[in-house]
Amino acid sequence: MFIDFSSLVAILRKELKGPVKGAQDEATAKKITEILGTIRLNPREWNQYTHFIGNRYTRTLVGFDPDFAVLLLCWERGQMSPIHCHADSSCWVKVLDGQIQETLYEYPGDNTNGRPLRLISEEIYNANQATYIDDSHGIHKMGNPRDDSPCVSLHIYSPPYTACNVFERVSGLRKLVSLGSVYKGKPIPVIESNENESESLLSNVDKISLDTFVERVNMELASQDGGEKGIARLLEKLTLSPDEWERFVHFGEHHYTRNLLLLRERFSIMLLCWNPGQSTPPHAHGEERQSWFKVLSGDLEMTHYKEDEQSRLKQCSGVNVEAEVDSQYTINATSDVVYEGPNDLSHKLGNPSETETAVSLHVYSPPYLQLSYECSDSGEQKKIPVVHYGQMFSQTEGIGESWRGCDIFSNLSAFQSLLNEVFARGQNQDDPKLHQNITNVMSQIQINPEEWRSLAQLNSDHFTRVLIGQSDDWMLILTCWDKDQGTPIHDHHGSYNWIKVLDGNLLEEDYVCNLEEADSEKLREKTNKIAGDNNGEMKYSETCVRLVRSGVLPPDSVTFLNKNIIHRIRNVSGKPTFSLHLYSPPYIKAKAYDVVSGDTELIFLPQEKSKSMPRD
Repeated sequence: MFIDFSSLVAILRKELKGPVKGAQDEATAKKITEILGTIRLNPREWNQYTHFIGNRYTRTLVGFDPDFAVLLLCWERGQMSPIHCHADSSCWVKVLDGQIQETLYEYPGDNTNGRPLRLISEEIYNANQATYIDDSHGIHKMGNPRDDSPCVSLHIYSPPYTACNVFERVSGLRKLVSLGSVYKGKPIPVIESNENESESLLSNVDKISLDTFVERVNMELASQDGGEKGIARLLEKLTLSPDEWERFVHFGEHHYTRNLLLLRERFSIMLLCWNPGQSTPPHAHGEERQSWFKVLSGDLEMTHYKEDEQSRLKQCSGVNVEAEVDSQYTINATSDVVYEGPNDLSHKLGNPSETETAVSLHVYSPPYLQLSYECSDSGEQKKIPVVHYGQMFSQTEGIGESWRGCDIFSNLSAFQSLLNEVFARGQNQDDPKLHQNITNVMSQIQINPEEWRSLAQLNSDHFTRVLIGQSDDWMLILTCWDKDQGTPIHDHHGSYNWIKVLDGNLLEEDYVCNLEEADSEKLREKTNKIAGDNNGEMKYSETCVRLVRSGVLPPDSVTFLNKNIIHRIRNVSGKPTFSLHLYSPPYIKAKAYDVVSGDTELIFLPQEKSKSMPRD
């Protein structure tokens, strides 16, 4: 079962119906262990949450619900946890990469009299294996037993806990330690609006709840000013309940947390939690995105940068560039709501305090999930992901538009559902907006390599086409290319085509056919002369079918081809290469072109699902 973190949180919400103190019932413990052993998470997704340091393992919050917490633990070579209990909580562990060693001890009584802990067992768990423990099983230590590779593991605690006992192996002595990231403070005060009450949609209301806020945001986005003033007014009146404050406010050890509270087609809401000194990298939200934020607790410092035109273009692409500071100011809970318009590009936000935390609520339209930036030291493209919340998270409608610029970690079945959703909007197949929506989906979809590789079929004689799925509107093909394999020059018989390279590099060449010269005596004379002058080697620019454009398609690239395209594709990687091809309408026949005469041969393409298909 190939899923993403948000789907995992949804599954856990369904299975863990209320926290259980102490031992989880046997059936539930077994079922969730089996689920964790079955699921496959995309390495590209969970790698966003990894953080390794040299002196100890790290813990990063991935998902949260009142009944459970999901954390990603990163273990450098040889790193181990102390021996610890689970504070009457249930714990499941799944290995994502590497190996985990569990050493289990008998739970000591209150009076150990200096006796050493009694060893029960020692186990090694490999990638994708899962296990379960609670305090009735004993106490344990876990870690990476290998000295040649790191380890990444996923841990689920139900209910979440913020402190537990650690034990000394020889004496059995225990000590209570804190593991928590939950903010233990008072609910935020109500901040009165600075706007004239007669202008407010909620003029007779002193404060509004999060639920009311969500209902009103959609209305404001449809207003003439796109919600600029209305959403600011709503934010001024918003107050979190004590329960929401406890549930949603969580801090990260290594960077600020971006806690996704709500996702809708037109907007997303995040609660950002800042430990002392934490800040965003310099970044931009994109030319089409608006954002609003309100500081709920503590102080934040906003830094805007001056930008020349080249810098602006880079920032729109998520590329970090050095820039001169234009302005810098501090915002706190008594400050006005901060609005960033579509053209306010480069900025940095952070907590300047050395001792105090800060919390802020942010609204983005269109939705904004991953924060992409370029690491100033290595030049590597990095992303800061979100923490998924079980209760508030809502899958969006209109994925192609609302997830722009954000990865969609999915599986092939869900991908096909997204395609059906996009095509169900009733747009004409020739509509450029439909083409852009599909391009967005193709660019952002990230299929687990383990899934598509399980369907791949290589043939040493020719490339293969594996039919993944189709409808009346589209056809999805996994194409598998061995070294140097390629297509003939062909068209798509009126089908639009999107190509996403999954692994390797493909050379794509576009051609035009001059039908007026086809089969003419003049062309045959020209062709014979060119072939003679070049020792029989044909120059396509001098024949009926002429090369007009070519380019290499690298991994993760998406290429859109018009329905009138004449082209060919070839694997230039020097290794097996794989690509996804989407056709609309379904691609069931094509014309192959003779490069000299322009003659065509009509070819019909078989459509057997998950079987090798001969070359077109």
